[in-house]
Amino acid sequence: MIPLALLLSAAPVLSSALDFSTPADSSKSQSPSLVTRGEGFIRSPLNVLPNPSPPKLIKGRQNEVTIQNQFTGTRYGVDIEVGTPGQKLTLILDTGSPDTWVNPTCDTANVPDDCRQFPAYDWRKSSSLNATRVTDILVYGKGNATIQYVRESVKIGGATVKKQVIGVAIESHDIPMGILGLSPPLRGVNEYPYILDTMKDQKLINSRAFSMDLRTVDSPEGALIFGGVDSGKYIGSLAKLPMLARNETPRGADRYYVTMTGVGLTYPDGLVERSQELEVPVFLDSGGTLSRLPRPIYQAFASSFSDTQYDPSSGFYFLDCDVADLEGSIDFYFGNKMISVPFNDFIWHVQGYCVLGVLPDDDGEPVLGDTFLRAAYVVFDQDNRNLHLAQAANCGSNIVAISTGADAVPSMTGRCTAPPPRPTSGNNNLDVTAERGPTATFTGIGPTGVDIGPGPVATRVSGTGPLGIVPTGQSGAGAIRIKWWTIVTAGIVSLLI
Repeated sequence: MIPLALLLSAAPVLSSALDFSTPADSSKSQSPSLVTRGEGFIRSPLNVLPNPSPPKLIKGRQNEVTIQNQFTGTRYGVDIEVGTPGQKLTLILDTGSPDTWVNPTCDTANVPDDCRQFPAYDWRKSSSLNATRVTDILVYGKGNATIQYVRESVKIGGATVKKQVIGVAIESHDIPMGILGLSPPLRGVNEYPYILDTMKDQKLINSRAFSMDLRTVDSPEGALIFGGVDSGKYIGSLAKLPMLARNETPRGADRYYVTMTGVGLTYPDGLVERSQELEVPVFLDSGGTLSRLPRPIYQAFASSFSDTQYDPSSGFYFLDCDVADLEGSIDFYFGNKMISVPFNDFIWHVQGYCVLGVLPDDDGEPVLGDTFLRAAYVVFDQDNRNLHLAQAANCGSNIVAISTGADAVPSMTGRCTAPPPRPTSGNNNLDVTAERGPTATFTGIGPTGVDIGPGPVATRVSGTGPLGIVPTGQSGAGAIRIKWWTIVTAGIVSLLI
């Protein structure tokens, strides 16, 4: 095992459970119910390469949601509807944070023009709105949002989740889209029922579990399936990997952490290089465009390509774009399971440049972001605290519902088959034990005005105002008083982390 200099300090402690009390209104009392199309089915379109397939009837109690790759692979969005009548929105799919919120402030977004392309939620037009007095400041790896919580109707795919607690942003910085958060609670205790909790409570799914297929950079769409597994989207078996307990994670946060046991490269000529056995805790974060790994691994990947140029201002390694067309892969090992990421998927194409899809982890939280997840089919099982991984592929669709209990995720072998293997020769000569300097320095002007995702949520500060929406049953601005409002600035990250 290599000596990794990981920051082991604990993250800030969250506030106690939030009080979402609202004035009593018996006329709006509704019992949870399952909303379906058809007899017990959720019917949604399933898009596959090269062109979208016709809508199919998806049998069982599952909910498939179309995921669209936004802005040259910088993030993945999920289309949802909020309110009654439903207002269509697109949110960032984020497995690195638990909260769902809408309406970023485009004027202070890092890419304001992109932000303005997406519609906002107008709470005045919704008959199902039920506002609370509770506010939060959510601080991410990049950016922050001050939100007011409301209960609203949220439609995802073919299912309607009633009275879901979501946030409506009062102000945000450096985040161009709202977020659909699907991670466990940071400190291990729910502050309120998150999307997965409510879907299970309302019997839309059997377990707090979902599967994710981001697809390759050449595919504009993938799929998110709540409560289901699609064996037509992966090769071989699903490897069951236990989620690390909070006391085993680098900063004591409860995330989708698993242990990565090695890394490697497969070169176009068939040579396979692999590192020695490792024990690196990594968490899977769909909200991050790039992966972030310990500096020796980051530098080992970069040094494996000729003519890489290091940009000290961004940490990017620039490559010749012709490398992306070569037949080779970056390889990640998890025990006996290997996930191979083709060069074209691991190299980020942005504004005419090609950037190696990894940055150094200097914050003590190694991340496998979209540059890894594009090649992996992943089932996230919160109830049993397991992740299930396989090599992503596409050979049609065969969705089976996830049940309950210890073996809730079906142990189905993927229907896809791997192409015939190329002749290879291997060694364990990929040295990830020591840092090494860049061989050349990038002197040009790199990509500007791009977003590489909010990164994982770091902390929250709960309060009771000021409010952008008058709570149900109140009028006027009597609740708009709070002492800590003055700290909500672009520098809040340094104040709170």
